[in-house]
Amino acid sequence: LARFNLDRHWRNARVHTLHDPVRWKYHAIGTYRLNGTLPARHSWI
Repeated sequence: LARFNLDRHWRNARVHTLHDPVRWKYHAIGTYRLNGTLPARHSWI
């Protein structure tokens, strides 16, 4: 990827797929429903 100068685009795409706020909201809701665990107070969800 570096040869074609696409590594920057690959890093950007990777960051956006790993930092999906909707997915983390579903995760927090599921954790609460299954385990009764509330998200941390300082959580960004």
